[in-house]
Amino acid sequence: MLPVRPAAFAVLAALGDAPRPGFEILERVNASVRSRPLLGPGTLYRLMRELRRDGWIERTTVPRGAEGGEDERRQYHALTPLGRQILKAEATRLQRAMVMAGLMDDPHGAAG
Repeated sequence: MLPVRPAAFAVLAALGDAPRPGFEILERVNASVRSRPLLGPGTLYRLMRELRRDGWIERTTVPRGAEGGEDERRQYHALTPLGRQILKAEATRLQRAMVMAGLMDDPHGAAG
């Protein structure tokens, strides 16, 4: 399942700390890049359908106290256990690549 496409990784990362509705996922993903937006709404929702189909994310209930939670059109999404494993594995893979490229120190202090 690795490597994960950059857009899919960005969606998983946007859900890493909490369930979110689609528009918040879109905002977080696009805020993570400095140039033009990484995803538009159509691309995001198509990608989210794929991630749901693959079992990486799922629709979930509105978190307690969520702003706008009473809006039934707002569908929240969360990582599944598989999605969380994939997010962690891909983040580790990317971190190792950065260490290998000399762009960051090895956080574990190990060589290679």
